[in-house]
Amino acid sequence: MPGPEILCAGMVVVDVLVRGVNGLPRMGETGFVHSITLATGGDAMNEAMALARLGNRVGLIGMVGDDTQGQFIRDQCLRAGVGVDGLFVKPGQATATGVVMIEDGGEHCFLTPHVRSHAELGPEHIDMSLIRPGLRALSIASLFTAERFDRLAVAELLKRAKSVGALTFADFVMDQQGYGLDDLAGIWPHLDWVLPSELEAQVLTGTRDPAAVAADFRRRGVRNVVLKRGAAGAVAFTEAGIFETPAFRVEVADTTGAGDNFVAGFIHGLVHAMPVPDALRFGAAVAALSVQAVGAGAGLKDLAQVEAFLAGR
Repeated sequence: MPGPEILCAGMVVVDVLVRGVNGLPRMGETGFVHSITLATGGDAMNEAMALARLGNRVGLIGMVGDDTQGQFIRDQCLRAGVGVDGLFVKPGQATATGVVMIEDGGEHCFLTPHVRSHAELGPEHIDMSLIRPGLRALSIASLFTAERFDRLAVAELLKRAKSVGALTFADFVMDQQGYGLDDLAGIWPHLDWVLPSELEAQVLTGTRDPAAVAADFRRRGVRNVVLKRGAAGAVAFTEAGIFETPAFRVEVADTTGAGDNFVAGFIHGLVHAMPVPDALRFGAAVAALSVQAVGAGAGLKDLAQVEAFLAGR
């Protein structure tokens, strides 16, 4: 059986989605919301699910516990066609679980424990044999969430991916570990693309100027930089020039995972030989569809849906 074409590595969580949170009850009172549901979440999980829906052979690298939530993650992966050979199940570990409180307008905030399973991910949990010929892309989806993974595993994963001809990508979260770009100097030269949010990039580089942000990453060895700007779209600083795409205006139900779905769409575009401007636009379409239902990327159904959406625009 052929291995995955694309691997997504990093954060894997279960989201408890609470929709219609427009205020919190006082202690001892009961508040009412529209719905409470379980869904998959986490940057790597969101990317992998979106890429699978787009028709790619995808594998997931991450950690879950041997609990009900961990089984839920594995079941959802298998149902979606996401390979779980790289998903490490740690005995006695609770799977990372968060509460996502969603306002009627689609904006959200999170509640999560201080100790989370994805933060325990280390090199001993990674099956390097997954990086083999036939791999077309590796996405490190969650830099700055697991220090031992970032410092001790990511560079080797990226080097191996490059050695088999794969494109390499990295997305970030806001630095949760107390280290910065300088502390990960060994990984930047092995990355074809970094795709942080504009705010994350500004905090990490210390500058608000997009061109200066890109120059900082390029100086460290990264070949190309995409800044995600939410409702303002995205801009790519590449070896071939600067390209921008606006965001599509749609009815928003939940913005959770919008950036991850953009990254998944962009990776799909490049893997399938789209020029960078087209891949940016494709990523924007995937993100626009993803926010039209509750759950990280729940509005995205399949490749035909994205193609029809773009054809209508």
